[in-house]
Amino acid sequence: MQITLRKLAPALLIATLALAGCQTPGHKTGQAEGTQPSTSGASTPPGTPSTTPGAPSAGQVTVPKVGFLLAQNNPGPGLTEVKLSDGSIYVQRQPVLTRADLTEAAPLASRQGENYVGLRFTEGGARTLNTVTTQNVGKLLVLVADGNILAALRISEPLTRGVLAFSVNSAQTAQDIVAKVRGDQPAAAGTPGATPASTAPRQQ
Repeated sequence: MQITLRKLAPALLIATLALAGCQTPGHKTGQAEGTQPSTSGASTPPGTPSTTPGAPSAGQVTVPKVGFLLAQNNPGPGLTEVKLSDGSIYVQRQPVLTRADLTEAAPLASRQGENYVGLRFTEGGARTLNTVTTQNVGKLLVLVADGNILAALRISEPLTRGVLAFSVNSAQTAQDIVAKVRGDQPAAAGTPGATPASTAPRQQ
């Protein structure tokens, strides 16, 4: 199965995942710290109304462990501010897509050595992806797992083929993000950098 590489202009790309040897604390959606987000840790769902850790969450909405949330650079009604190292984004509380809408996640590489994360959606997920990206060109599509931001991608065009691919800075980053999306177990102790099982297609 070949996943067509369709780029979204990256707004934020996470360099590392804390799987087998964490490096930085995870940035959870709803936190106020202005640090570069990572993907370690879990528990706080995306879309927490308060931006203060430990604050009451009266309007909190339960979000699946893996999901896609729409976001934008400007505040608006019903949006939650998430502060990042290079500024704030304002995220919707309800996911537009979840892990249930995915059929495949795979690390990809181009002939030029560029690394990507490729996601293929179910038939229903593909229709939703088409609608969401058509109606929200210019906004952000935020991929979260276990309450942490994996990537925030600028929607530059409608995605009509049921696939989404975004660039990352290394093959290891791609493998780690894919493992997080799939829910794979972290690499065993003593085997740093272990490569998760992959169904990535060979690039033609």
